Amino acid sequence: MNAVRRPATLVICGTVKQPVDSAAWLDGRRPVPVTWLAGIDAVGSVAAAILRTRAADEVALDIPPAACGSRAKLRDLLRRGRDEAPDLAAVVLRGPTSLEHRGLLVEHGIGVALVDAFEDDGRGSRRPAPKGWPCRNAVWGLWEVLHRPHRAGGIAGWLGLGGMPSTRPGSLHVLRTDGVTGASRGTGFLTPRLGRWIEWAGQRVSRGGVQVAGLATLPLVITGAARLPLSGSVLRAA
Repeated sequence: MNAVRRPATLVICGTVKQPVDSAAWLDGRRPVPVTWLAGIDAVGSVAAAILRTRAADEVALDIPPAACGSRAKLRDLLRRGRDEAPDLAAVVLRGPTSLEHRGLLVEHGIGVALVDAFEDDGRGSRRPAPKGWPCRNAVWGLWEVLHRPHRAGGIAGWLGLGGMPSTRPGSLHVLRTDGVTGASRGTGFLTPRLGRWIEWAGQRVSRGGVQVAGLATLPLVITGAARLPLSGSVLRAA
């Protein structure tokens, strides 16, 4: 009997750089969920928009380098983030973060951190990740996920299609780009690059063998608690 092939998993992240009052850029009918990376000034408006539209999307707090290196600043930012988005469970760490500070994330209910590099603290991973996945569990209760940009030159890169990963069975890929551009009166528009990524991912999902997860949902995918048909996407846990 042939072994069941594990689907490739994609996480699509769009960065929101300023508050956006309108929810027009969110579409509950979108074929795949998106994780919105928002700074402290925007995380509340994004979380509110997701709630209003009942979208399957998630929001993650984008933490600047200065807060990553300061326990006091990090604690304050996490408290404010939880006030703005009570269901907050994921962050983006833009700078080096000590082991002690990562424990602070767990204390504030954060289960996933997107990072650009793994800290060399000698801890390794306390729990095994799926083979080949760029993630580790250096602190109990916190999974760190490494963002490795996929780049390409030429016309494909110019169109925003370059660097698309090969969705081989069982692989994990995190795509991160600008998400929403602000306009007058608090409105916002999906950036063309993110729009093309969403369309591309939706096509892969419809063909089967690919699932799209939110960043905060990854621990459920890792443990197998979020198994879905190969043609489905991974939505937020209830």
